Amino acid sequence: MKSKRKFTDYAADSAEHGENNERDSGSHAPKKFKKSASNSVRPDNINSLKKRTRTIERRLNSGHKLPADVQISLERELVYHQEKIAELADEKKRKAMIAKYHMVRFFERKKADRLAKKVEKLLNKTTDPATIEELKTDLHKAKIDGLYARYFPFRERYVSLYPVQSLGLSVLGGVKKEDASTAAQALSTDRPPLWKVIEEASEKGTEALVEIQERKRVTDENKKPEQSPKDAASSKTQSTKAKGSGKPDPKSTQKGKGRAKQNDDAGDDSDGGFFE
Repeated sequence: MKSKRKFTDYAADSAEHGENNERDSGSHAPKKFKKSASNSVRPDNINSLKKRTRTIERRLNSGHKLPADVQISLERELVYHQEKIAELADEKKRKAMIAKYHMVRFFERKKADRLAKKVEKLLNKTTDPATIEELKTDLHKAKIDGLYARYFPFRERYVSLYPVQSLGLSVLGGVKKEDASTAAQALSTDRPPLWKVIEEASEKGTEALVEIQERKRVTDENKKPEQSPKDAASSKTQSTKAKGSGKPDPKSTQKGKGRAKQNDDAGDDSDGGFFE
């Protein structure tokens, strides 16, 4: 009968073959989930910024007392995100307005450029002083028309230089003028209010024209001035603090108790009245 092997023999065999009997510490350990990129705020995504802004506002308006450094950092982050949201919304509006009026501006600019070339040719051939002065005036108007169509503010509704006033003449039995182009016919008509502004800016240079082109939308003077994001955030936090710290009025609670007591008494008196 063979004798049983000792434990030391097993240990020696495992050491010779390089086996590790120790349990792997990380084999059954709980997995650590990495924070997904979707949870982080994306600065170029307006929906992500709005979601983070709502989260911060809910935390500030919860009524819980936050540490001073945490509250200051949250208010600063809220102001930053609100400014970024306004910036992205403005850029979105700018692109939409450019796409909306792109074709009208393009055609009117082409009409003005063609008219300017025609007037220049006539000016080079003409020798009459009176006609030269008229052509110079028309040439100046045509050039400013081209600048108007090119540098009109992107964020504003485009006002056409050459509105089609004779659109319904064929329906009414009238005759449309075919002897001159739309731009040439409009030389004697009134220009939009912004035309004079662009004319003055053209004398200063291209930078002034680009400044008009990229200006923000003009608001009415009668409207109240809007609060900045920073002031709005601070006012919200102050209002929530006032609501959270407010105590119930003892007079109102006493009045409520008195009314409830009167209702109970009235109910006791009415019980069983039919069977008396």
